[in-house]
Amino acid sequence: MSMDLISQILQALGYLLLLVVLTYLWIKAARQPNLRRFWILLALAWTMNLFGNIAWIIHDLVTGTLLDTFSAVDLFYVAHYGFVAVALWQYLTPLPRRAWLWIGAAMLAVNALVWAIYFAPLMALKNGAWTDFLGVAMYPVLDAGLIALAWLRFRAARRSAWDRVALLLFFAMTSYGIANTINMTSYVFSMNPSGIPQNLFWILTDIFMLTMTFGVKKDIQPLPASG
Repeated sequence: MSMDLISQILQALGYLLLLVVLTYLWIKAARQPNLRRFWILLALAWTMNLFGNIAWIIHDLVTGTLLDTFSAVDLFYVAHYGFVAVALWQYLTPLPRRAWLWIGAAMLAVNALVWAIYFAPLMALKNGAWTDFLGVAMYPVLDAGLIALAWLRFRAARRSAWDRVALLLFFAMTSYGIANTINMTSYVFSMNPSGIPQNLFWILTDIFMLTMTFGVKKDIQPLPASG
């Protein structure tokens, strides 16, 4: 079996799993009114991913050309981060404002690494504009913020009914960040052209999310606000 065929199978599996996760998130929103806002935020995030994928496929089919690394389609994926961030910040319990310091520090650190390691090679090898770099570099930086936020969320939920849920959310955000980092590295340095490693981590992200949805029982309640 060729690497390209394996990659296509993984992509198809990823699209199918995305639909399954999306379905269960909306079902949770309908069946758990006490946590409806939490589920709706996550469902909207994964819906944005679906819309982004659909827009990407339509563009490639209609135009016959590959989508630019930075385009209007990125609005869907950036919206995904926004919805997830609000869900993680507000639930399972609202985080204290000082958490922004840790989140900002993580994003600044990753941003510095990305520009130091990836910017010059991309400009030299791809001969692209700065927007080409932004289209691949912004996602690991956003991922760093979500990973830090998910970790703070897990720490706030320890020794509660939410701890397993929060841990799975942290694993999901970490897996998603690894996938995007591999994808960026592959694009800049022409490594792993098959796309198999990043597809595996994107699939793993949805597996963590699906497992998380099964772990939230009907009677579970939001926690009181953190100090």
